[in-house]
Amino acid sequence: MVLHIVEVSSVRMAAVMLLLICALFFSRLPQAQENGFTITWAINDAPPFHIIEGEYENSGMCDVLIDALSAQMPEVAHETILMPQNRIRMLSKQKQNLCFPCLIKREDSEVWLYTDETVVHAPLGIIGLPDVLAPYLRADGRISLSDLANALTLRMGKPLARRYPDVLQQYVDKVSNTSHFAELTGENATVRVLEQIALGRIDYTLEYPSILKFHNLTQGEKALVYYETTELSSKGISGAIGCTNNAWGEEAVSRINKALPVILSSPIYQKQEQFWHANVVVPDKSATR
Repeated sequence: MVLHIVEVSSVRMAAVMLLLICALFFSRLPQAQENGFTITWAINDAPPFHIIEGEYENSGMCDVLIDALSAQMPEVAHETILMPQNRIRMLSKQKQNLCFPCLIKREDSEVWLYTDETVVHAPLGIIGLPDVLAPYLRADGRISLSDLANALTLRMGKPLARRYPDVLQQYVDKVSNTSHFAELTGENATVRVLEQIALGRIDYTLEYPSILKFHNLTQGEKALVYYETTELSSKGISGAIGCTNNAWGEEAVSRINKALPVILSSPIYQKQEQFWHANVVVPDKSATR
């Protein structure tokens, strides 16, 4: 199905009020005090997960999660380091002590130990211009990523080092070995991919609707649309925090898991999460043809 991001005049005011409330709420919680154990939070410039600058600075989904955990865990010292996602993974592979708060939840690996679930994202889907994607739209309003990967006239774009659930990653891997593929590096790559699509330089990407919402809020554009994929359908994506797979990481995950129930049950935290889960409407099926 196709989902058009809906923005109303009160959205920006609601966002500002919500962020002020979150800041006030979390500032009233006990502040972390160093007591022999430090969690190093590695973040990257990838709105709306981490927002490094602008009107929504420090109000990304995972920015607020870090702030809430820091306040809820006063026995732990917390430090935050900004770096590219590929460097974060490299350092974790080298067993450097760090946690990355915005990962798809998977089985523990040689690189990452995962916390309990922190969020369920709306399904990853196809974002692009409706006229470009219309020939691939199926009767149920969804688009098959496999069809797009086999198309010889379309070009996919994505941020460097971004990975997807296996059911989708296999098609990304297939198209990545062709000339119909582009990876964007550097700051704010998630949104810059959408800008390239709007300019006609890339045809589609695979993303969450919340990223399209951030793009519309900050760029004032509404030309792009989001379609669910045939492969994933309406299935949400579980998120989790990943910490380096070593003894330090085991301790970090244990401490975080003990704090998560309080954070995730907080009405204010839940409202912040709901804000970034894009407001959408589903048009009549006839409107998608």
